[in-house]
Amino acid sequence: MLKRLIGAAIAAGAAIGIAAAVKLILQNEEDEEEEESEVRFISLKDEDEVKEEGEEKKEEYSEEVLEIAELYPYLDVKFIAEQFGRNDAFNEQYPEDSLITISHKAKFDDTQTMNSFVKIGEDNGYGSEILNETEVKISRKMFTEDGAILSDIFNVANQVACLKGVYEGYNIEL
Repeated sequence: MLKRLIGAAIAAGAAIGIAAAVKLILQNEEDEEEEESEVRFISLKDEDEVKEEGEEKKEEYSEEVLEIAELYPYLDVKFIAEQFGRNDAFNEQYPEDSLITISHKAKFDDTQTMNSFVKIGEDNGYGSEILNETEVKISRKMFTEDGAILSDIFNVANQVACLKGVYEGYNIEL
């Protein structure tokens, strides 16, 4: 299953690359609008504190979850662990080669970013339904196999997070 997730992550790399470009463009526009006298705060921690926090985080999650987290850098490890824990239920409820429709709902701060997300989704085979100025639902049909649902959830949620949106959840229908 991990190999399939990694394969799906590689396939999603193109979409993430597009998102990174969109994010960079949006960030450049924001930077131009910001005043030059912006104050930024940074947190100073000594090297030991940073190492301890990293070790505590690693102890909380399985090796597989941490490997998946490396593939999806915009996702919270806790979210990944929760979804990963549902894989057996997905496999039981939707046996291999079942045709499902999976829908994802996301919210963004502005219409421009939402439209960028819709375009990325449509370029990757998703249909879209605009719910309002900042919320959208994208969906696609797919045949299931072990890890396919998880991979889809991780790919879309990672894309939403990359664009600084909020992933509101998914729905699966047979």
